[in-house]
Amino acid sequence: MNSTFEWQKTRQLSIAQLLMAVFIPSGVAYIGFHIVLPRLVENGLPVLIAWPSVASVMLLGLVAAAIIFLQREANGMGIRLRERLCWKSLSWKEWGVYIGIMLLAIAASQGVQGLIPAYMKLVGLSVPEYMPFFLNPTITNPMNADPSVLSPGLPLQGNYGLLPLIGITLLLNILAEEFYFRAWMLPKLSKYGNWGWIMNGIFFALYHTFQLWLLPVLLVVSLCFAYVFYRSKSILPSLTGHLIGNFLLSILGILLLIIG
Repeated sequence: MNSTFEWQKTRQLSIAQLLMAVFIPSGVAYIGFHIVLPRLVENGLPVLIAWPSVASVMLLGLVAAAIIFLQREANGMGIRLRERLCWKSLSWKEWGVYIGIMLLAIAASQGVQGLIPAYMKLVGLSVPEYMPFFLNPTITNPMNADPSVLSPGLPLQGNYGLLPLIGITLLLNILAEEFYFRAWMLPKLSKYGNWGWIMNGIFFALYHTFQLWLLPVLLVVSLCFAYVFYRSKSILPSLTGHLIGNFLLSILGILLLIIG
């Protein structure tokens, strides 16, 4: 589909508005993950049930907010929601270029991953016990880890009910990040030129104040996805990369642990 949406015609964000747009949802997430979540875990709810439950509620709200914002702008501009979502088709050549860029970024993020322990030590960060194992970079090989460390208070092997629970959360996370931070926010930074996608990548990484121990990796991937979105003017490459990297591979890894 050829889009008639012109990025410059959407209402642009000032620096103050950008900060509010990033740190309001970041603050909500911080409260959810560092106040509500630990209390649930302290009261006996297993981490792998508590975390996706808390995350899904917050992410569903962010997805809903993004869709409302996008629909309002689409109505105001006289275009369809799909166009304001930047749901724009690409040629095979374009797909090849953007997939190549994202693969390079993923490879770079894996290299940065090895620096995380030193970074955490340098800035004095640690991973709280109430966070799930897949957000803990110190667990480098879950297949060889102690099951009680991966899922305290809940048997992981054979527990197939965790798949839809975590799967829904991961899917909501992708939709929230792509719809809100890229489809809605990035076009609204057009007035900053090339700095727009750089600002988007940096502030998207900083949105994750609730898991700052992953900041170096998040920064690499965030800048890459913002650049791809900016260059392609399409949500499809970053959405596809996100679905494969953060959904399919994560679900496959958890499935292997459940099968044992």
